[in-house]
Amino acid sequence: MAATTPESDDELISAINITPLVDIFLVLLIIFMVTANLFLQQERKLREIALTLPAAASGAPPDAESAPLNVIVDRDGKTYLDGTPTDLPGIGQAIERRTAAGRVPQAVLSADRELPYWRVTKVIDYLKLQGVGNLAINVEELVITAEGAVPAGEAATGR
Repeated sequence: MAATTPESDDELISAINITPLVDIFLVLLIIFMVTANLFLQQERKLREIALTLPAAASGAPPDAESAPLNVIVDRDGKTYLDGTPTDLPGIGQAIERRTAAGRVPQAVLSADRELPYWRVTKVIDYLKLQGVGNLAINVEELVITAEGAVPAGEAATGR
């Protein structure tokens, strides 16, 4: 229904009716909210797969020489290899021993999140240059909840 003015029927109406525009944006907002909720539910289902693992004689943990090197760099920049304080050359010697035994060394790097980025990069670069085949970086698991991503320990306690 168009509005008319009593003075003249020849003038154009230049006012924009924003009601349909607001309706469209509200419908788009509702569609976005529903699809975002579906994605969050699907992510939760993927993380909540319950398993009971079977027992096997060959399921024992690997021996110390075939297990990955556990490299830890704490907040102060101190380096540890499998829980023992060491330095980068000490890690290099452990890598050389594994390489001499015919194994491609693997490593897991755990670094404090407050540690400057360049220190972590220095350790990663050293490990790669020493011939580490696979390098994994240890992180804290996050769980996606309705409130957002929270650490796994907080999600289990409901904080």
